[in-house]
Amino acid sequence: MAYLFVISIFYICCGIFGLFGKMNIQKKYRGYDWTKKYIKEIAVCDIILGAVWLILCYVLKQYDFGLGMACLLIILSALPSLLCSIFTEIKYNKLLKKD
Repeated sequence: MAYLFVISIFYICCGIFGLFGKMNIQKKYRGYDWTKKYIKEIAVCDIILGAVWLILCYVLKQYDFGLGMACLLIILSALPSLLCSIFTEIKYNKLLKKD
């Protein structure tokens, strides 16, 4: 499960860079007054994903789960971040259509 550790560290680092405004976003979201808020919300979603996967990496290392159960836990633990990202995209797509 070393790959999960590396991926979780990557997402946490991407989230931290995003909190400082150093995230690459789609061109359609650039140049608005709410762009910085959008970047920070996406960064928080990345940090949530990385933190949850980092905790899961520790749990998978401590307990012997089969590969199927480990994959299921990885997918289920990604749901909070996925839902956060989906709601953020919906919110800012509405703002984009409004402007």
